[in-house]
Amino acid sequence: MDLWLKLLAFGFAFLDTAMFVTGKCKEIHISLGTNMTEESSAVPPRDPLLARTTASSLASISDRENDSSETKPPSSAGTATVEVSPGPEDNHSTTDGTGWQRPHWRPVEGNYLFALKIRLPLLFFFFLLEEKYMDIPVNYTYTYNENSKTYSVMFASDVQCDSQDCAKMLQNLQECEHRTVNLSHSSCVPPFKQILLETPPGKYPTKFKLEDCVQPEKANTSLCLRWKNSGNFSCDERKLTYSFQCAGKNSTPIRRVFPYDDPLCVPLNESLTSYDLKQLKPYTTYHVTLHASVKGKAERNGTKAKCDFRTNAAAPSKVRNIHVSRKTDNSMTVTCTPPTDLNGPPGNYVLKVLIGDSEKKTYLNDTCNFLVKDLNNSHALIIFLIFLIIVTSIALLVSRVFNMFKDDEKQLMNVEPINADVLLETYKRKIADEGRLFLAEFQSIPRVFSKFSIKDARKPFNQNKNRYVDILPYDYNRVELSDINGDAGSNYINASYIDFVFVYLLGPRDETIDDFWRMIWEQKATVIVMVTRCEEGNKNKCAEYWPSMEEGSHAYGDVIVEVNEHKRCPDYIIQKLTITNVSLKEKVNGRAVTHIQFTSWPDHGVPEDPHLLLKLRRRVNAFSNFFSGPIVVHCSAGVGRTGTYIGIDAMLEGLEAENKVDVYGYVVKLRRQRCLMVQVEAQYILIHQALVEYNQFGETEVSLSELHPYLSNLKKRDPPSEPSPLEAEFQRLPSYRSWRTQHIGNQEENKSKNRNSKVIPYDFNRVTLKHELETSKESEHDSDESSDDDSDSEETTRYINASFVMSYWKPEVMIAAQGPLKETIGDFWQMIFQRKVKVIVMLSELKNGDQEDCAQYWEDGKQTYGEVEVHMKDTNKSSAYTLRAFELRHSKRKDPRTVYQYQFHHWNAEELPAEPKELILMIQNLKQKLPKKNSMEGNKYHRNVPLLIHCRDGSQQTGIFCALLNLLESAETEEVIDVFQTVKSLRKARPGMVPTLEQYQFLYDVIASTYPAQNGQVKKKNSQEDKIELEDEVGKTKQDANCVSSPSAPDKASGGDTEDEGSKPTSGPEGPEHSANGPASPALTQSA
Repeated sequence: MDLWLKLLAFGFAFLDTAMFVTGKCKEIHISLGTNMTEESSAVPPRDPLLARTTASSLASISDRENDSSETKPPSSAGTATVEVSPGPEDNHSTTDGTGWQRPHWRPVEGNYLFALKIRLPLLFFFFLLEEKYMDIPVNYTYTYNENSKTYSVMFASDVQCDSQDCAKMLQNLQECEHRTVNLSHSSCVPPFKQILLETPPGKYPTKFKLEDCVQPEKANTSLCLRWKNSGNFSCDERKLTYSFQCAGKNSTPIRRVFPYDDPLCVPLNESLTSYDLKQLKPYTTYHVTLHASVKGKAERNGTKAKCDFRTNAAAPSKVRNIHVSRKTDNSMTVTCTPPTDLNGPPGNYVLKVLIGDSEKKTYLNDTCNFLVKDLNNSHALIIFLIFLIIVTSIALLVSRVFNMFKDDEKQLMNVEPINADVLLETYKRKIADEGRLFLAEFQSIPRVFSKFSIKDARKPFNQNKNRYVDILPYDYNRVELSDINGDAGSNYINASYIDFVFVYLLGPRDETIDDFWRMIWEQKATVIVMVTRCEEGNKNKCAEYWPSMEEGSHAYGDVIVEVNEHKRCPDYIIQKLTITNVSLKEKVNGRAVTHIQFTSWPDHGVPEDPHLLLKLRRRVNAFSNFFSGPIVVHCSAGVGRTGTYIGIDAMLEGLEAENKVDVYGYVVKLRRQRCLMVQVEAQYILIHQALVEYNQFGETEVSLSELHPYLSNLKKRDPPSEPSPLEAEFQRLPSYRSWRTQHIGNQEENKSKNRNSKVIPYDFNRVTLKHELETSKESEHDSDESSDDDSDSEETTRYINASFVMSYWKPEVMIAAQGPLKETIGDFWQMIFQRKVKVIVMLSELKNGDQEDCAQYWEDGKQTYGEVEVHMKDTNKSSAYTLRAFELRHSKRKDPRTVYQYQFHHWNAEELPAEPKELILMIQNLKQKLPKKNSMEGNKYHRNVPLLIHCRDGSQQTGIFCALLNLLESAETEEVIDVFQTVKSLRKARPGMVPTLEQYQFLYDVIASTYPAQNGQVKKKNSQEDKIELEDEVGKTKQDANCVSSPSAPDKASGGDTEDEGSKPTSGPEGPEHSANGPASPALTQSA
């Protein structure tokens, strides 16, 4: 026995140890293809390997043609082989963790001759010292004909099979078939050798389709091949790797042939500049390519732009198969199956255990497998229930937060930008059907984007600095003040940056005035735009944060504010301020700050004309410059009117630069920077209306200093055959013919009261007469409030052909009336008394040839018309006009009234005034009889109508006079005129106003002659006309002097009284900022 063991050891020394340890595998080349030139061959017929993917597959060679890192095919024709291999690194077999050697297929070069090199993977379970065959060579032979396609396997000659399934040659094997075979030999002892046979894929033309995908414009420089599974490929695709190789060049490995998801190819409209990819999977990497193409005889594509991105993580699906089992008497195991969709990076599982009421345990594990120890049996059920509750709660919480963020974006609509040439048509389409499309757009915009945190504003020490509990700045873009030591929240103010060009904030409260001025100083702001009044509807909207003219200056914390100038205009107030910071160690000069308060935005609704906001924008831009800090804009809450103003400003810049606007997209952008910007639908519509106004009519305002060269250019014809700019401007004027109803004036009983059937007052702004006044009051002032009751119904009023017309000093109005008929003289005097007219302007003679232009409604001495007694007290004639003074008494009133009449002579309705200077002189004189502007009386009794103008029909001469009066007021107050907007406003108030080009040009010429230019400067006329005083109104309270409490607008229909109840004040009686959806056009009512 010892000798036998020694002989055995001696023989073992001669064994090949390398084969004994690792085993070897011989390479066997088996031809499977045919020559593409169909040359004769001794081998069986072979077919080319054809493979294809879709054009947009990541494995597509066409997608790689612009990538310099990839191996590109040669530009000329040549040889090509396809190598199919599981490993791209080299030509050796790769071994996986199980010990299997995976097949490797290597090409044989030739003219499109495809070949396979196959290594048979070997599997052994036992290591035997006496094993004869560590490496069993296997030959695969592929046979193909029309009726059969099978493989044959040939083993080595001395191999024995231990079963009838096994033979030295196995025939009729199918493609991709797996078969396990046990082998044995007489020199081996059991257990025998076991191998796994894996037959390669079958005939490729039946499985794949290869096609040329070269684009026509690149056919001479590129080669593109695409291959695709025809659908009946049964092999395991994960074990295959394809590579592409031309001639003897390096091969290009392609890891994956079949994409997991079909690529999405979307042809985009040529007008699109953005596209939203939807229904993407969370936490998934996407590869996007974009290219432009030119369509001609052949579509030619540009270079592709590539972008790789990964979608955000989302809430995972819930865990599955929760199972609780008892391990021991005092321990349990809790297991579950991971979520189907993680939707994010791998995380941890948390199990919380509650024992009693005081002790808690938390288990954290990267797998859902927990062992809970030291339990009483009674706690097992509790743990199970708590685990379920926690898992459910966390899932719901995560899902809710995720859905909250997702819904913010999901509800947004895809609204295309509007080109300038279709802006008006788009507005008309959207405003139709009661603005249904506008409403749908507005309601789709989230009020608040919940993904932006609002933590600082909700801190307890900051809450008293917020006017409304639900209008708070986002943390990421709030304005931060400098910290004050020991003062918690000293860096907080309810203000937000908007594109770092504007600062939006709520109207300062008494508690935040110091912070407001500290912000103005730190931000280096030089312009403050205030689009609210201090008090509206008996509610405090904003504290008065500046000193009065009487006070001069005031210290707000460390900032001293001094008022240098206070100028009141019809729609806004301009104050020039100087601010100084006294806390600085080094002496610093004061800074000039301009404060503009817009006063024509009614409490309910929107401004009566979008042109007013365009005018405000011009004023603001005139005061700001490149070196200014951000413009500070505020209303009451800092979102509604404030957002509307900045929306108009930004959209006008876009319209000028790009000739298109994206109102919807910009409002969404605003709300991402501050909640509730553009608060109500009416404000959203107002932005569109302002853009339409600007796009249709442009800028028509001109300063007096530029008037003369501007007018000269307006009158030039270049070329002579074309209309002059002045003619083109006049042609752009809308006629507003029949734009409002005229039912009352066209009633049968009222037709006889009209001189001209084409000039009938609109119902919305006609002057109404009461049948009788109330009982006598103690004084005239006491009766003022009741004489113009807004609630007059048609049953209690009479008709007269007269209309309210807006004067320059809004909300004051004028009356434009036709010359009285004999039967309407009594109504005419009733109107003068009820509306408390101070001055009557008569622009026509009593007769024009045989035609009566006006009945003589005065006589010498006293005349009685109903309850009104008229006594002509004085007459004064001049070369151009006659001045008469009347005393009016009412049977139910104690105090008499004085009314002046100016009758201008020598002005025929079909002609222009022969002496315009005399008309200007009369205007300057009659203004002395009107109430002083900014006086107590002028503001308190705004419903009184101090001026009445009439001609024959109340339109021809009356329109020119009203326009001229308003233009002169504008030139004197603001040193600017806007003839276009002035005439446009008159045309909306009464038919037939300024109907001809000659009358329109006359207005320009009169203003130019009134303000002649000398040495490039406008020389103002010295006259006795009324001057606009800028002094402080001493007799008023502080708030009345500086916060214009504009009287109720004459536009009764311009807005409803529906409030946005979403914004609630933090304290006090203040209500939320709101707006109503009313018409954007002027609506002068009878209650003017």
